[in-house]
Formats: sequence, structure tokens, C-alpha cells
Amino acid sequence: MATVLTLFMNFMEVLRMDAYTRTLRFNHNPLNLILGTEKKKGLRIGYMEAGLQGFYLNSMETGVHPQKLSRLLTEEFHCTDTESVTGLFQFLINEGDRVSYQIMLPYLLSTENINEFESIIQKRFFGVERFIQQGKNLYKFVKYTEERRDPIIWINDLGKGIIGWDMGLLVSLARASQTCGHISKEQAWKYIEQAAQLCSLDLHTAEEIDKSFLLGKAMKSGKIEDWDRLLWLSLKPWGIALKFLFLHHENILFPND
Repeated sequence: MATVLTLFMNFMEVLRMDAYTRTLRFNHNPLNLILGTEKKKGLRIGYMEAGLQGFYLNSMETGVHPQKLSRLLTEEFHCTDTESVTGLFQFLINEGDRVSYQIMLPYLLSTENINEFESIIQKRFFGVERFIQQGKNLYKFVKYTEERRDPIIWINDLGKGIIGWDMGLLVSLARASQTCGHISKEQAWKYIEQAAQLCSLDLHTAEEIDKSFLLGKAMKSGKIEDWDRLLWLSLKPWGIALKFLFLHHENILFPND
């Protein structure tokens, strides 16, 4: 019985993986093959967020209708013009969610269970409900990965922080803002390349980038189904193959892999 159940669960995982794979999109314009290394690095930083949003993975063009991108910027980020998007970009570059993550990390590492963790941060940050909820989401996600053991989030990974999340978001929002006319293509590429440069200070492999994005994105949701999609996008063998496909020689971009 256990064997049958295991086979069934594995089959459902394959179906789910296939569904996720079909949502990943590539721009087949041959001009994308001549992008410089820094541009490719920047697009790689935004790989996971682009996959979640249904963007092309390998170009400045998103492949998404401008009206949909405008709704994304307006409804989720309250950005409607050049001033508001550049203000958000500066926030992501200078601070993002990294500050709140670094505040909660010591409590995450020092507590034995979710109740103890929640009690500590509620006392320490009374009234800051959004912060408390993000902390709970992060704690539960880390414990979820410990149970799965795929991927394994090491203490070293936690210590590297979530700049991969902040910069991945910056890359996708810069692309969306360029399509909506809030910034020029040249400005968008500068933000994308800056994201890659900032990530390279702390993150040196594709796996480190993915784990950093995972931790930041997981703070935003407590739903296991959201976490599962993130995990499929990041560390499954087909995901690694896709990274090679759209970057062409990722070992050049991330020589420590």
C-alpha cells in the first residue's frame, strides 16, 4: 500500500512539474543571443520572479501586454509614473526587505519552535503585524524545507540574506516599467546590471541566488502551494537545465558553480 501511495504521489509531482514548465516562456528573437555578459547576469537574477509573473526569461521584452504590466505596477506596488517607480527601485537597492530579514534572523536561528519564535517577535515588535506575519512565514518555510530536505537551506544560506529576492524583484519591475514607458530601455538595463553587481557581492553561484530569492519570496506567503512552485522553479534538474538554455554557458557567468 505504501508503495502504491508513493508512486501516486510521485506521479502527481510530475504532473505539477509539467504544469509549471509549460508556464515558462522564452523570447526566440535571435538578437537576444548577442546580449552582453552583464545583461545576461542581470536577467539571471530576475529568472525566478520572471517565471512567477509569466515573463520571457531571456530578454528585456516581457511578452506580457502593457495593460497587464500597468495593473501589476499599480495594484501590487502603487507605481503609476516615473517618480513612483524610480522611488521603489531606490528602496529595493538601498534597503528592500533585507533590513527586516536581518532583524528577524537571530530569532529564527535561536528558537526551537514556531510558538517560541512568534512569542519573541510579538513582544519585540508589538503592533507591527506585517513584520510579525513575514517572520512566521519565513520560519515555517525554513522548517518546511528541513522536512523535505530538498533543497537544504544551510545556516550559511540564511546568513547570506535575501538580496537575491530584492534584486530579482528589481529586475522584473524594471522590465515592466520600461514596457509601460515609465523609464527608457537604457535606464532599465542600468537597473538590471546594477542588480547583478549588488548580488555578486554576496552571492557567487546560481544556487545561492535561488536560495536567496526563495527566502525573501517565502516571507510574503504562508501557503505551501506557493512555496512548492518556488521550489520547482529553483532547484529541480529541469530548472537547472533551463538556466543553461537561456543564459548559454552559465558556468561563465557563475564560475563557482
